[in-house]
Amino acid sequence: MATSPKGRNVSRALRVVDATDWEPSAWNDLAVRSPMGEAFQSHAWGELKRGLGWTPLRYVIELDNKPIAVVSIQERPLLRRRGGPFRRFRIHYAPRGPVLLTTTPEAISAALDGIRSIARTRHSVAFTIDPTWEEGSPPALALEGAGFHTAARDVQVSRTAMIVPLEASEAAQRDLLGHTTHADINRAISLGVTTERVDLTDEAAREPALAAFYDIHAVTGKREGFIVRDRDYELEQWRQLGESGVASLWFAGLEGRDTGALLLHSGQLLVYFAAGSRDGADMRRTRANHLLQWQIIRWAAEVGFTGYDMGGVDTQSSPGVPQDQSHPLWNLYMFKRRFGAKPLVRIRAHEFAPNRVLGAGWRLARRFR
Repeated sequence: MATSPKGRNVSRALRVVDATDWEPSAWNDLAVRSPMGEAFQSHAWGELKRGLGWTPLRYVIELDNKPIAVVSIQERPLLRRRGGPFRRFRIHYAPRGPVLLTTTPEAISAALDGIRSIARTRHSVAFTIDPTWEEGSPPALALEGAGFHTAARDVQVSRTAMIVPLEASEAAQRDLLGHTTHADINRAISLGVTTERVDLTDEAAREPALAAFYDIHAVTGKREGFIVRDRDYELEQWRQLGESGVASLWFAGLEGRDTGALLLHSGQLLVYFAAGSRDGADMRRTRANHLLQWQIIRWAAEVGFTGYDMGGVDTQSSPGVPQDQSHPLWNLYMFKRRFGAKPLVRIRAHEFAPNRVLGAGWRLARRFR
């Protein structure tokens, strides 16, 4: 008889395997390197969160003895003080998870059954999942009848994505470019802009490159008003992602590193994660970022990715794909579209609460925090 992580019967076909102590490479083979894999479901990302008070847990969900989904979870107690009647209750979050290994209706249903089983076993008040499923897709539609509800608060700043389909031939890829983007790439080349990819598994190359990238990223955050965490934390998260082979670092510039981008390897997608440009870099004149994006696209195609996610084009206050120039991110949207990127809207985070009363209380509290 198949059992849940703590031995409770789930069904004859469903089994939830505790993989918390698996070797990192074995876990990443399923969670990151499978077709729908996610870097934020990697072993390294889970372990990084220990420093913020979370306990990482990892599970494989099987159907008929075949793995059909994996999920890396961050767990913390509901209350800091563990005494009293609520001492056993916990909060759970699966960043960009679960990861589906197959998308048949039966597998999707079993994956959600497995998530609910874990939530009950771990005494979850609220179990939040945050997968990159497209709105209206079969996995997204399955949530509605599986006891999951839209989370009380958004997790991601952006729910859109702009995905460039990657072509094997350079000529086919160039056909996707807008006319002005094609000209901008050629302009950067003619001016002598160069690009550089840093091997983040090489410690000697990684450490100075990450330090340089942090300086670029931090000054950009100050200039453009986005939050940048403290230096030690950012460097450690980038280091761990790089060491485990789930991130790439690129630079471009005219006689130096004028701009940079940190990219995540998520299954068949290469994902734009963090970026910046140094103060004083004349990006309008050199078009270094255009050449940088083009070289990333060509490299990604060559190493086997099928798509390049250039990132979001909306915010929580201005949601959805921009339709006209009234949207604050219209120019960013057009920049990405001219590389051949196609828009996609992902679902919001969803929650499952085994105990409806406690779950309702949690949702109410979250709305006012």
